[in-house]
Amino acid sequence: MFESPGENQCFPRVVEFYNGKNVFLTGATGFVGAVLLEALLRCCPGIKSIYILLRSKKNVNPDIRKEQIFNKKIFEKLKEETPEFLEKVHLIAGDISLPNLGMNEDDVQLLIQEVSIVFHCAAIISFTKSLEFMLKSNVLSLYSILELCKKMKKFEAFVYTSTIYSNCNHLNLPLKEEIIRLPFPANRFIDALKKGDSAMLQELVGYCKPDWPNTYTFSKCLAENVIMDTASDLPIAIIRPSIVIFTWKQPIAGYVEENSGICALTLGVAKGFIKVIHADPNFKLNMVPADITANAHVVAAWSVGTKRCASPFVVNCTASENLHLNIREFGDIMINLPPQFPVPKSFEMHSYSIIVTNKYLYYTIAAYYHYLPAIVLDGILRILGKKPRLYSLYRFYDTTMSAITFFLFKSFEYERKNFEYLDTLIQHEERKDLSLDCSDATLSEKSLSVPEGATFYDWNIDRKSQGERQMINEKRHILIKSIQWIFLMTSCLLIYWVFSMIFL
Repeated sequence: MFESPGENQCFPRVVEFYNGKNVFLTGATGFVGAVLLEALLRCCPGIKSIYILLRSKKNVNPDIRKEQIFNKKIFEKLKEETPEFLEKVHLIAGDISLPNLGMNEDDVQLLIQEVSIVFHCAAIISFTKSLEFMLKSNVLSLYSILELCKKMKKFEAFVYTSTIYSNCNHLNLPLKEEIIRLPFPANRFIDALKKGDSAMLQELVGYCKPDWPNTYTFSKCLAENVIMDTASDLPIAIIRPSIVIFTWKQPIAGYVEENSGICALTLGVAKGFIKVIHADPNFKLNMVPADITANAHVVAAWSVGTKRCASPFVVNCTASENLHLNIREFGDIMINLPPQFPVPKSFEMHSYSIIVTNKYLYYTIAAYYHYLPAIVLDGILRILGKKPRLYSLYRFYDTTMSAITFFLFKSFEYERKNFEYLDTLIQHEERKDLSLDCSDATLSEKSLSVPEGATFYDWNIDRKSQGERQMINEKRHILIKSIQWIFLMTSCLLIYWVFSMIFL
């Protein structure tokens, strides 16, 4: 399956492989897609063009969305050093949820004639959407791209972004770097989707056991089966990232986007809004830096494009033990940041988290720490003529957390031989920018780079100065504690009165 790194030295280096090539990328607006786009432009300057698929969203057209991508902090260094890179990036208007990706015929023919390397990062990440919706977005789009690849005149490599949890339904097995087959050929699911036959689709999924915890993870497993059943003869790599966190080194340390993965939860804790978490404190989070994930995509395309690896080449993009921490250790590290680096637009000055395993105990404690203050503060907002929102935000938080409960109580073991093998293929002179080895990274040390790299630490986004925000948070903290103490005192007096009526 593999060739040793010392053999066949005539193979081009990673950077050389991309020289003069045209690349097609989906998902450039997402966190991983944006980091990958930056890595391709910075590490592979010989790339001829990169075509990015963008759709209109919330009345923002694709041209504006393209500008928004390059306004991200992660591209600042590139714009300073090589501003001409913008001329290499071209917009393809489309939508992964539509047939043929919603592209017009001229763009389809352009890709067929010019593109050599394809990265498919786009996906709908939701644990609550319906099965049909998720499969149409995450499976039919992949099927369309594979059909497009088969027509490309210069095609050399395709890299698909999956997830380490595509086979998480197999609880007692290590998550291996292989495609686990479903009981039916992928085309049966595809046909039911295209015909809109919901009953047949549900029947087919019902035979797939053990059950997946949500439709997203099943959609990724089915997508991998689509690759095996319909395109196993193509040079394809499947990258399965674990929990993607901030960048480790390149192009800047600590870059992360506010709504990306686990960042939303940790930011809620850091802002003092989320105080209670329903999880197993011993559950282990495997976290991989975003730049390592992007590098894995870049190197994987080269490895299958030069036939250094068999296809489909499955890579569990995970971290070693240094970034495989239990949720209590992770929480402690994140909580230690706000006192040193106050977060803009924070809710309360004191950040802490109570991790509760028992579901009913969680609801009891959350009622005291979350909902009691929320109801009173919302009442004050109503009196002041403002829109109440705290209670609904906590309801949204609980709905979201209930959807990911499965992942907060199960720890997994990950095979990573293919991932480690990829790293051995990278030559010494390319390791500075493309290394996959983060064994010397520690979360406690690297988290200190987040205030410098993450845009949500920029105080320009807060309408208050740091001193004003801290004063507001102090007053809010005193008010919330007063509400809780009044409730406790009232409850104690009520209990005393009831007992005195009964026993005295």
